[in-house]
Amino acid sequence: MSGKNKSPPELYQNKPWAENNNNIWLASTINIHRNIEKFLFPSKLSKEKRLQIIALVSKPLLNAPYLDHPVLIKSENIGPTEKEYLVEHFLSNQSLHQTHSGEAFILDRSGTFLSTLNVDNHIQFELIDCKGEIESAWNQMIKIETELGKAIQYSFSPKFGFLTSDPNICGTGFILKAYLQPSALIHTGSFKETFEKIKVDEISLTGIQGDLKEIIGDVYTVMNNYTLGLTEENILSTTRLFITKLLAEENTARANLRNHPNPEIMDKVSRAMGTLVHSYKIETIEALNAISLLKLGADLEWIEGVTPQELNRLFFDCRRAHLISKFDEECKPEDVPHKRAEYIHQTLKDVKLKI
Repeated sequence: MSGKNKSPPELYQNKPWAENNNNIWLASTINIHRNIEKFLFPSKLSKEKRLQIIALVSKPLLNAPYLDHPVLIKSENIGPTEKEYLVEHFLSNQSLHQTHSGEAFILDRSGTFLSTLNVDNHIQFELIDCKGEIESAWNQMIKIETELGKAIQYSFSPKFGFLTSDPNICGTGFILKAYLQPSALIHTGSFKETFEKIKVDEISLTGIQGDLKEIIGDVYTVMNNYTLGLTEENILSTTRLFITKLLAEENTARANLRNHPNPEIMDKVSRAMGTLVHSYKIETIEALNAISLLKLGADLEWIEGVTPQELNRLFFDCRRAHLISKFDEECKPEDVPHKRAEYIHQTLKDVKLKI
């Protein structure tokens, strides 16, 4: 994979997490799924019909007043690492790596908007928010979806709402995800008990890669269980309330650790710092796990010399495709773990352990 100078420059837009100083709430994504009336779902469409849908959708979206210089990128015009970059950037669980001719992406200069065309449904809109402003992100999404709805007719049933290729997301077709790092609850062994105390039927948890059995970087994904029988406002308010409760519990756990430092967790933080500062090579998952502990240590004032913004940027930017995009020269796969270690060393050059 070559560096960003040989890749479509439209991919490398602003990074919404660049100024995020929240120690716990990493990001949120607003997703809505739509299909066009009188067309079969993408898996049943001919290539000609897929291209017709791209033309129908892209024309109004590329002229939408609520997007910042949007561009259309056809799937066949970018390689697997560029697709991986999109997956990483938008924290997507879609199989974008396997997209091919007849599928496409629309994104804009803000770095917060992505629309995938003909992947699972005709259209998936996604907005990423790193400010904890999920209601504002939803309002922005409504403007975009309404603008496109002026040009095309969405597939809609009075009984089942918006129709999608997956019956489980009919109705609103709205999936809200919040990515939280409750590291204090996790490492004190209190997370499961806390979740049982505050859980509601409408909310489920998973890991950052969609697997609850593998929690990477202390990140739990909070998402709505249902899209049918609820309004978007119900989903937003229920999710917001759950996040607020979980943040309160995590902040209480952190306050307790500040007042009564736990030697086992202090050891984990110091070991994580050693791994990050002294490794010659480091893989993505190992790096993300260590960075999350470093974030906890910095918030507890056990570590100095690095800001929350720098640690959040590092968490996102050390992933493979984002890391590769930083280099102008060819970066061989076997060189990536060493390049990651070098990048981490540079970011943490002033970090010091205080405990």
